[in-house]
Parts: sequence; C-alpha cells; structure tokens
Amino acid sequence: MKTGIKSLAILSSLFLASCANQNTKITDNLMPTTNACVKLELIKKDYSTNFASLKSEEIVGRMSNMWKAKYQLFGENCQIFSWGGAQHTYSCNVVAPDEITAKKYYENAKKVTEQCLGDEWKLEESTRAHDNGLKAMFTHSDPTSKEPVTFSTQLIPSSGLFSTTWTLYYYIGNIKEPKS
Repeated sequence: MKTGIKSLAILSSLFLASCANQNTKITDNLMPTTNACVKLELIKKDYSTNFASLKSEEIVGRMSNMWKAKYQLFGENCQIFSWGGAQHTYSCNVVAPDEITAKKYYENAKKVTEQCLGDEWKLEESTRAHDNGLKAMFTHSDPTSKEPVTFSTQLIPSSGLFSTTWTLYYYIGNIKEPKS
C-alpha cells in the first residue's frame, strides 16, 4: 500500500511539474519582445493569416470590423481592422505633445523600419495630400514578391481651437490592392 501511495505521489509530482513547464513555454511564446525588428517580423508573418493570432477583443464599428491587438508594436493603442473583410491592417498610433517630438517619432519609425526590413524594401516618402503631414511607405522592391505587405508611417496634424496636435500612425497591411 505504501509503495502505491509513493508511486502515486511521484506520478502526481511529475504531472504537475510538466504542467508548470508547459505553462512557462506558453507564457514565453506570448510575451512581447522589446526588439523592434523581431516585432516587425512577427507582425509581417501574421499578415498572411489576417493577423489571426494578434486579434483580441472585437470592437463594434459601423464601417469596418475591428479588434484590439494582443501585441503592441508601440504604445497601447494598436488594433486590427478590415474593410469589407477581405483585407486586414494592423495599426498603431501615438499622439505627440508637440511638432518637434512628433517629427522625431516619425523619423525614428522610418529609420527603424528601414533597418529591420533591409535592402529589398524601397521607401517612398511624400507629404500627405490633405494636410501638412508626412507619409513614408515601404514596399517590397520586387513587384512579383510574395510579400504584398506594406509598412507605412504617417504624421498627421490635427488643428484645434487653441493648438495643433500631431499624431503618428503606423500601418502594416496591403494598401495597394485587396487580397483575393
């Protein structure tokens, strides 16, 4: 009888240890990284599944489907949205306290994206059509590439009654044409 109890205790201990180890592995896989290039690569890979592993709580919207993102590229306001269900975009934004800070955010986002993506991606930069903002888009330089994803950062001014605020938006998706 004592041998049976000892065996059961050892078996229970091994089982609990394996569960704890499995929980640690799961937690490690869900923990966000602080490395910007790793973050971009993970999000880019998830583009092909419409960011399925990044979608969290659904946000009710009139014009599009939206989800809170489980994984924040920066800040705490990232989301995934789709227009018509065929094409999904991962988006983050941050409001800057002033124009100088906003331009630093924009330049940093552009620099980090360029460093992380590498030479096979080309940068197209322009001013925004409807305001004095800036827009940078990274697309794969090979038009036949199997990576139709676009990385875009936009700096957008919003004029208020007493001041202008600046918001930096960062998008990962395909803005050129919907996925089929």
